[in-house]
Amino acid sequence: MIGPISYIGGKNRLAAEIISRIPEHVTYVEPFAGGAQVLFHKEPSKVEILNDLSHEIVNFFRICQSHHDELIRYLKYMIVGRNWFDQLYKADPSILTDIQKAARFLYLQKTAYAGLVARKNFALHVIQNPHFNADRIPHLIEKAHERLKRVQIESLPYEQVISKTDRATTFFYLDPPYWEKKLYHFNFTKDDFVAMEKRLRAIKGKFLLSINDVPEIRSLFRNFKIETVQLSYTAQKKVGVRFKELLISNY
Repeated sequence: MIGPISYIGGKNRLAAEIISRIPEHVTYVEPFAGGAQVLFHKEPSKVEILNDLSHEIVNFFRICQSHHDELIRYLKYMIVGRNWFDQLYKADPSILTDIQKAARFLYLQKTAYAGLVARKNFALHVIQNPHFNADRIPHLIEKAHERLKRVQIESLPYEQVISKTDRATTFFYLDPPYWEKKLYHFNFTKDDFVAMEKRLRAIKGKFLLSINDVPEIRSLFRNFKIETVQLSYTAQKKVGVRFKELLISNY
């Protein structure tokens, strides 16, 4: 199934490539969940853990787990429009209930251009239907609820999640912020990538890391297996141009 969230850098189109490379494991961990498209596309593992520092992501998935009926009711009468988008975007999340926050998050991600997280802009669709479809929302949320029932959801720094879950039978799928791309509320510096490479050299489990293809990443992770895949991004305003992404693993 396709995950419910439209999210910049999401792996909807790359999920099959990633899943085909997942080794046998007991525990599946995503330290940078984002839209969690790989988890939603793949078959359930015995144990599954999603983690993200974003309160909006974590709150949305937890509401899908525990209060999906109320979330569906709240979203039922929302329509696609620039005024709706502007009002919700400007709203102060601190005064909203968790269900209202989840509805606001889904609506904004579905109606923002390219699922942008930072600097959102309303996406006016001219030759295709909008991604937010009130008629499909109940089915979308119901499916997400069923898939997330047994998934454990955390909101910790990725280092802590790796430390707490690292076993020989653990598989980590890592989708960190892209190199030198400030697309999220929590972005990575060069030092963050250096620290991650060092940490990944020491883990007991297996990992697969997806990241944009730049010379600095190839050099930093040169001691691991590196594969190249190509895909196009909605956020890149270059029609017909395909961009390279790296899949880096320790197996």
